[in-house]
This record gives sequence, C-alpha cells and structure tokens, in this order.
Amino acid sequence: MGNFLQRREVSDVFIICNALKYKHFERWATFKGIGIDHVINTGATSPATSRGALRDLLLGIDKAKHVLGSLEGRDLLVFAGDHLFFKDFDLGRILDFRGSKGGSLLLYYGRREADQPTKRGMCEVERNTSKVTDFAEKPRPGERGQLFPFVSPLFYMLEPKCWTQLGFFVTQLKNTASDDTDAHRFTRTSGFGNFIEYAISKLQCDFWGMRMPGAFFLVGETSRLEEYQLLEQTFRSHLCSEGGPTRQITTKTYARIGLAGNPSDGFGGKTVAVTIGNFWATAEIWESHEIRLLPHPLYDPSAFSSLADLQFIGRREGYYGGTRLLMATCKRFQEICTQQGIALPRKNFTLKYDTNIPRQVGLSGSSAICNSVFQALMRFYGLTEEHLPLERQPSFILSVEQELGIQAGLQDRVVQVYQGAVFMDFDSSYMQEHGHGTYERLPQNDFEWLASLPLFLTYESDPSDSGKIHSNVKRRWEAKEPEVVEGMEQIANLAVRARQAIVKRDQASLADIMDQNFKVRRRLYGDAALGAKNIEMIEICQSCGAAAKFPGSGGAVLGLCRSAAPKNATTQKEATTEEPDHSSNKDASHNPCMEEELDRVRQQLEAAGYVFCRLNIIMPEGVESQK
Repeated sequence: MGNFLQRREVSDVFIICNALKYKHFERWATFKGIGIDHVINTGATSPATSRGALRDLLLGIDKAKHVLGSLEGRDLLVFAGDHLFFKDFDLGRILDFRGSKGGSLLLYYGRREADQPTKRGMCEVERNTSKVTDFAEKPRPGERGQLFPFVSPLFYMLEPKCWTQLGFFVTQLKNTASDDTDAHRFTRTSGFGNFIEYAISKLQCDFWGMRMPGAFFLVGETSRLEEYQLLEQTFRSHLCSEGGPTRQITTKTYARIGLAGNPSDGFGGKTVAVTIGNFWATAEIWESHEIRLLPHPLYDPSAFSSLADLQFIGRREGYYGGTRLLMATCKRFQEICTQQGIALPRKNFTLKYDTNIPRQVGLSGSSAICNSVFQALMRFYGLTEEHLPLERQPSFILSVEQELGIQAGLQDRVVQVYQGAVFMDFDSSYMQEHGHGTYERLPQNDFEWLASLPLFLTYESDPSDSGKIHSNVKRRWEAKEPEVVEGMEQIANLAVRARQAIVKRDQASLADIMDQNFKVRRRLYGDAALGAKNIEMIEICQSCGAAAKFPGSGGAVLGLCRSAAPKNATTQKEATTEEPDHSSNKDASHNPCMEEELDRVRQQLEAAGYVFCRLNIIMPEGVESQK
C-alpha cells in the first residue's frame, strides 16, 4: 500500500472493510496517516451478511462524496483486499500505461492450469492493442468465457463515464433479484466483475488490459492450498526454524445480546440473552518455561508512528488494553482453585488473545476475553465442570472484572459460559443460598425460531465507555427507592413475557416487549445517562417500524423488524394448549417485505453514520440445549 500512498497521482485513499476487521484497518490507517473518515465499515460479519462488492463500493463512494465533496471528473482505482502485491509491483508503470490509453484499465494474467473459470473473472485481450475485447464473470461450464485465455483479478482503474453507472447497475440487479425466490441471489450476482462485464458489453466502455505476471497474489476464499503454502514459505519462512508450540489449546467465546430483561440482572431480576456468531474473542495457550502474557499488537500498542498518533489512539481507545484482563483472569483462577481446594499441576504457559468484538458498545467484549482465558486455563490444567461447576463459572469470571473496576452484571457471563439462548433468574434469595442463579438453555426448537427472526444490530463507530451507562440507579435501588425497585421488577417481568412469546412463536409480542424494555429503562436512567447517540439509534429504528432496545449497557442497539404472522402460524390461543407449529418457522430473510424493511432501516442508520449488521444467533457445536 505504501506504493499507492507515495504516488502523487493518487489523491485520496478509502478503505472499505467488514465489521470483523474494521479496527485492524482503522489502526493501520492512522499509522499511515489516513484519516479514520476514510475507513468505511460495511457492517458485514460473514459472507451471508455481506451485500456484495458493488454495494460496498457504492457505500464507499457515498462516504467519499461526504468527505471530499464532488467527485466529478475523478478516476476511481479499485482493488480487493485479498491481493498481496510483491515488491516488484510497479504502480507507476500501470498509471503511465493507462495515461497513454485513456478509458478504463484492468489487470490480467495468463490462465493457469489450476485456475477455475467459475471462480474467476475471465477476459480476452487483443494482443497488439491491449484492448479488452470480451469479459465474463465466473462463467459456468458451457457458457461464454469458459475458454478465455486470461484471468482478471479485482484491480480496476475506472474513468468517470464508467464508474458513475455503478448505481444504475446495482438498481437493475436489485430489481431482478426481487423477483427471485432465492434470497441470496442478489449477493451472488453483485460481484464487481459483473459490472465490468456489463460496462464492456453493454455500455461499450473502452477497457485496456495490462498483464502483470507475478505482480500480485490472490489469497481470497478461492485460493488453492498450493498458493497458501507458497505464501507461507515466502512470508513466514523465518518462523520455520523456531519450531511451533506443541499442544496448543484455543478457546472461543461469542459476543452476546440481551434480548429482554436487561439490565435487571444486576438487580435480582430476570433476563433472556443469546450469543451471536458475528463477533467473538479467542484465547490460545501452550506450555512454556515461564508464564508469558503476550500483548495484542492492535489492542495493547507499544509503538506509534508519531506523538500525534499516540495521542489519537489514547484518546480514542483509552489506556487499558486486554493484557490486564489476561493477568487478572490468571490471578483469580489461581485464587479460585486455591479456594476450591484444587491442586494445579506445576507447569507454566504462554497465553495470548484476539478479539473482533467492537469496543465500548456493550457487547461484552471484556467478559468474552476473560471467559476465553478462563476456559483455556481449565483445559490447560485438565479441569472440568466436576472441579468448577458450570453454574459457578459466571460468578468466577464476573469477579475478575469486578477486581478491575468494570461495572457489569451476571447476564453476560452466564450466556457466554452456557452459550446459545439462555433464560436467567437472578432471584436474590436463591443466589444468596446457592451462590448462583437459575440458568436454563432454551430448547433447540425455540433457539431455531429465534435464529430465524430478522434481528439486527447497529452501533456507534466512535462510542463512549459503556461502563458509565449505569449512572446512579444501583445506589437508588439499594436505597429501595420505589420507582427504581418497581421499574426493575417491570423489566424483569418482560423477560418472562419474552420467554412466553418465544414459546408461542409470537414475533409481534416479542417486538412490543423489546420496545417496552427500552421505555422503562429510559424512564429510570434518563436521557443524559443513556446518551444522545444511543437514543438517536433507537428513534431511527422505531421510525422505520422496527422494535429497538439496548443489547447491553450502551453504544449499540438491538433491532427487530416486525412482520405479519405466516398463514399457518399457531395462534396465541392454540399455543397455550398445543405444541407450537414449527412448520411456520420460516426464515424471515426469505420474506421480500422483511428485506425491504431491513434495507430501509440500514439506509437510515448508515446515513446517520452508524454501523449496521444482520445478526447471526449461534448455538456453538457441542452445546446442548434443554430438550
């Protein structure tokens, strides 16, 4: 990328990335002197939630217009992030070539024996003039392009006449996709190569091809094993002589959302929460001569490009990374084992962590790291639930964060330990007697119905500290102030009603419960404590007809689109006497009306500067729900 940044012909660089890798690209951009308003978060967390390269690019163009103003007369250089450019890559040569030709430009290389046309953009180039005469995006067997001699990666330089037609082309694709019963057809046909094919064959745009053997390497999902092996040899050969860690243990904890009842978990209440596959934290541990806690290169920085870079990161991220969580978890683990009379084997370890959970938006990123480390330590030392019972583990993990002064309740730790969809009762008397609440994983069919709902998440790109959101409500509750006590009881009862709505497959009631959850919370905490941006996200969702509430302590909003019940759905009266009709468990993503509503909410939120992503409710493998 340094090759691009150093070229005076390249006036501005924008990076479009998914939600999982956003923080990595943001940190890289600030190190390179690129403004964070040039890093665009698409909100996607998996291929299933991706809108495709074309729609992502349109989002980037809209953001660029907002930052730069008019883009009239400017060329657009687009390339994919899954390309590695070797040192002999010469951008200047490409720019000079295109300058001599005009029009638009693409790169290509000679088709290799292992290249599969169904996974590549295929093209024909007139040898003498370098004019691209034909292009086919991922042609199927028997289709035009299967025998084309050249392959074109996603690296295009587009003149204004060409790229200004992107919006019209995407609109055409969307209209075509709306008539198709396959809900994912649009994302499959919105690859960038489809537009190049359209621009060459229909718009008659002039495209010139430049052959660049050895200039780049594809490392995307279509790459072959041999390519990764070559990259391993090329870029990581220095690691081979060091030897790798043996018996490495990796644990994973997903982020969570509070569906109903939160924040009553900190007030003797009840909640329903689920884990989401969009975001997670991992811990890796292996035996070593001494205990080493490895800092994360992104979240525990110790090197900065300048004093201004240090100041920016300190202001935006604060002074506390994840290393303190590792140390505190290890310390409490030793203390807990001692308290429980567990004699740990005498052996040391090296421990590191990773996470893609957005910080300070109330998705339990800290507890996810703590739980991953805790589970890794248990496995490393050969401990099981027989040694540390499952129902006690959330309290152990909460004690780690309490020691660090992090405000939190038990809900997050419970659902992240149990995983899936969990109903929790934190009755004070029961907890005092048993040392834990009553926790129950919801049945598999209930979980599957929840996973089919059009749930989404929106969050701030630059949030405040979520730990501040609790305000003085805890003190007022401890003082038995009637308004707070009654309000928390109301919120707790909403969790019971939410569980009933799930059993009855009553999406409308669940949506109403979510709205009521936020309404009571707002009355108790007040707008000043909740924050203007949090309230704005709620109001945008509600203005689009969606239910909305906080999934945690603030910085993010959980939304649920409303829909009419399917014709064969079980009525509420029937559901009280009969088993729910699971034939109505229909994935809302196949509902065109639902997709339109989701798209409308997304557009409104992104226009206001917020990140939007569809939720993937997850029940990890090996986790058994209640039968």
